[in-house]
Amino acid sequence: MFYSDNILTRKGPLANIWLAAHWDRRLTKAQIVQTNIEISVRDIVNGALPPMALRLSGQLLLGVSKIYGRKARYLLEDCADALSRLKLAFTPSNVDLPAHASKASHATITLPVVANLDDALAPEPELDLE
Repeated sequence: MFYSDNILTRKGPLANIWLAAHWDRRLTKAQIVQTNIEISVRDIVNGALPPMALRLSGQLLLGVSKIYGRKARYLLEDCADALSRLKLAFTPSNVDLPAHASKASHATITLPVVANLDDALAPEPELDLE
């Protein structure tokens, strides 16, 4: 296999992708989430990096697909969690209000009108700044 050594180093541009291809359980959720799939695939396919063997590019594309799968699984888990929380928030519960207290009176839910229109239309006083 021929490739530049700095591509797959720990801080290299494709390190997380190579790890995902070979040891996908060693990657943390933070490493998976911060990996940009679009840029990585562009670098692998367009040859923006130094030349590499076809086998290595195939392994890297396998790593990209594993990272994509994990990102999709994380999104599914987050959506399922949000849905379950929404369902829990809007579940009907037993309310022990008396029958006559099921509606609020008009006076308890509206604010009284205290504004005077004459004050609102009056010109503002001029300020003496000297």
